[in-house]
Amino acid sequence: MTLTKRIAVAGTALAVLATSFISADAMPLNILQPAAQSAVPVEQVQWRGYDDGYRPGPGYYRGYRGYDGPRPGYRRHHDGHWYPLAAFAAGALIGGAIASQPRPAPAAPAYSNGINPRHYEWCSGRYRSYDSYSNTFVTYSGARQQCYSPYY
Repeated sequence: MTLTKRIAVAGTALAVLATSFISADAMPLNILQPAAQSAVPVEQVQWRGYDDGYRPGPGYYRGYRGYDGPRPGYRRHHDGHWYPLAAFAAGALIGGAIASQPRPAPAAPAYSNGINPRHYEWCSGRYRSYDSYSNTFVTYSGARQQCYSPYY
């Protein structure tokens, strides 16, 4: 382990060990006392519904904000912010420039034994008795012979 990892592990272990010895006291329970009768008379009122402040027409939710209708540019629904199209165009240009950077060319495939895999495909397609382990096939006379393909 590196030094920084050892320090981090030791610090975590020390914090766990230090907090395990401290007792956890519960919050004291306050018993509620019954409310005393008040001398102030209570007035009953009638609920008249919910008012979110929206009024159709010029202005926006409880008052005039200095403009009539949407500002130029893109405007989200009911969030009070406006977004000019130039900001989206600048973001698209910057994102396109970042995304269009040339990528490194992929590395050539490395064959474990130095022979192209298409060599094995070619030999097994040409000779029914081809053995890829020894790269040989059995001739009609029964002798083993090495396979040479265009990919060898």
